[in-house]
Amino acid sequence: MSTELPQPALSTKPEIIAGFSHCWDSMVPLARSLSEEEWETDSICPGWQTKHALLHLAAAETAFSQWTDLLKPPLREIDTYFKAHAEETGAEILDRFERITEVRRDQFEAMSEADFDAESWTAAGPGTYRRYMEIRIFDHWAHEQDIRVPLDRPGNLSGLGADFSLDEVHMVFGYLVGKRAGAPDGSRVTVHVTGPTARDLHAVVDGRASVVPELADPTAEVTVDFGTFMLLSAGRIDPDAPLADGRVTLAGDTTLARSVATNLAFTL
Repeated sequence: MSTELPQPALSTKPEIIAGFSHCWDSMVPLARSLSEEEWETDSICPGWQTKHALLHLAAAETAFSQWTDLLKPPLREIDTYFKAHAEETGAEILDRFERITEVRRDQFEAMSEADFDAESWTAAGPGTYRRYMEIRIFDHWAHEQDIRVPLDRPGNLSGLGADFSLDEVHMVFGYLVGKRAGAPDGSRVTVHVTGPTARDLHAVVDGRASVVPELADPTAEVTVDFGTFMLLSAGRIDPDAPLADGRVTLAGDTTLARSVATNLAFTL
């Protein structure tokens, strides 16, 4: 298992295109297989039906395809698009999604590496267009799970989309341990993520919590499968259920381990 820590904004243009393509090529066949009744099932993103998870992605990519002032996010445009098409059928929304993702593929191909390094707003604060596209891949992957989970259609739990998504959580793991879980000074925490996309995440608290590549003898350990871990990190499920049914297990200082397991959410 690699001990190399993920670093933001280091993905190359081909890697970013491949990450998006992986997510889109997973989403489209899933979407084509759904009935209209399934499209109107509640997603695990609060307040949305499954079709709205796909509509959000179509709305965002439409707005980003026309984004010129990179320091100002097109949030109003995304919201306007979403509201304008929220009552359409799942099939109609899928058509919009397929058309805009082809536009975005062409745009990405036409961009240079320097274009990706342009200063930009991102959902994680000021950064570069490259950094925001890494985050956008996570958004696509997560919203696909919003559709898959309530319909019991598991999938896309490995590959580039999953790797990019786990990287996003890994990069903020110190914050989750130190700030969200409130781990005391001297704590040494490991989360073992198992399954098709497996990784050990480590953090030590020495004044502040920091992510480290390796860790011997952690004081608290959490073991959880990749899918459950990502749903917890995305704030999609209550941690009490996987703790109760054994999908999440604790070791060492179980009080601290439980605090970590119940405070993994950093986005919704």
